[in-house]
Amino acid sequence: MKKLYLIIFLAVFAACSSVSNPERAVNNLEPRPGVSGTQIDSIFQTLRYFPNQTQFSIAFIADSSVTFYGAVRTNDTLKTIDNKSNVFEIGSLSKVFTAALLTDLATENKLQLDQPIQKYLDFPLHDSLQITFKELANHTSGLPRIPSGFVWESLWHMDNPYKDYDEEKLRDYMSNEMELADESETAWQYSNIGAGILGYTLTKVDGRSYEEMLQQRIFDPLNMQHSTTQRELVKDRLVTGLNKRGNPTSYWDLGAIPGAGAIVSTAENLTKFALANFDPNNRALRLQQQKTFTVNSDWDMASGWFIRKQDAKQLYWHSGGTGGYRSMLVLHLDSKKGVVILSNISSGHEHASNISSLGFFLLQSIKSQAPILESRTTDHSSNGQIKHS
Repeated sequence: MKKLYLIIFLAVFAACSSVSNPERAVNNLEPRPGVSGTQIDSIFQTLRYFPNQTQFSIAFIADSSVTFYGAVRTNDTLKTIDNKSNVFEIGSLSKVFTAALLTDLATENKLQLDQPIQKYLDFPLHDSLQITFKELANHTSGLPRIPSGFVWESLWHMDNPYKDYDEEKLRDYMSNEMELADESETAWQYSNIGAGILGYTLTKVDGRSYEEMLQQRIFDPLNMQHSTTQRELVKDRLVTGLNKRGNPTSYWDLGAIPGAGAIVSTAENLTKFALANFDPNNRALRLQQQKTFTVNSDWDMASGWFIRKQDAKQLYWHSGGTGGYRSMLVLHLDSKKGVVILSNISSGHEHASNISSLGFFLLQSIKSQAPILESRTTDHSSNGQIKHS
């Protein structure tokens, strides 16, 4: 029956959400100090496939130096804009921050990564499941991508699929329905609901809401003044999200699982988090960066981070997507270089994965003694339309 629901959902989604190809774009992108012609051309080659009003907010990070570049497509022309302080939904990139909260609590000895979450819940998990914090953070818990019944319920509000997933539904799922899709100790499966449960459980550990934890443990210390899960606080800076057809679309509300993808932020703010990841004295972020699982010969997992391995180099990265936005953060810790890309185009757009590819290419293009990475990527965090946040 679940497969039938999924087939119905995909059929309806495909029938009502075709993508129109944009007209040929004129390149009026302007040079900026610190941004090469090759980098600008790569931005043009990516943005030109998206509809009018799509914009990119990009940050290039090299050591402690940050260069910003903004671009927008309007009237079939690509123009340079200043949007480093504009706010975008960052979707599943929020999972990196959820895991940062986890390791921050761990460094305070408020929990242990290998500890089952059951200790901190006031209700039993279904079938007495023993799921640890680490397994939720690196997607090895065996939980499915989305909770049972979610696809059917979200058919009635596909433009904002998680909005009705409140705490009552989450607790009911965890106590009465939660099952492992794969119970193998060597299995890896990306899970939105797992990340949501992680964020929810952390609020029980710390005794504060997810938003309060973010502000007090990450955003305030790093002076990330325009990062939040409460959009109304930054509505004057919020960029309108576009669906795959280029029309304004609904923001996403994450209900009881904000840890899976509810954060909004700016390129300027995210560079502060990136720079903090280069600080060898930040114990919580050092702990978060430790490898916790090997997916295959090319990929490892840390807490919340994907780690891509190539030529003895490691890239820490995560992408994110909602119905109207797409994001990317990639860091090369050894050289202290990174790239942030925020955009207001749906992750369901047929070319949305090119934004992650652009992020890897731009990181490679930042001047260094040797190339950091080939210009290619496999995107694990966003295959499907409604399955990720």
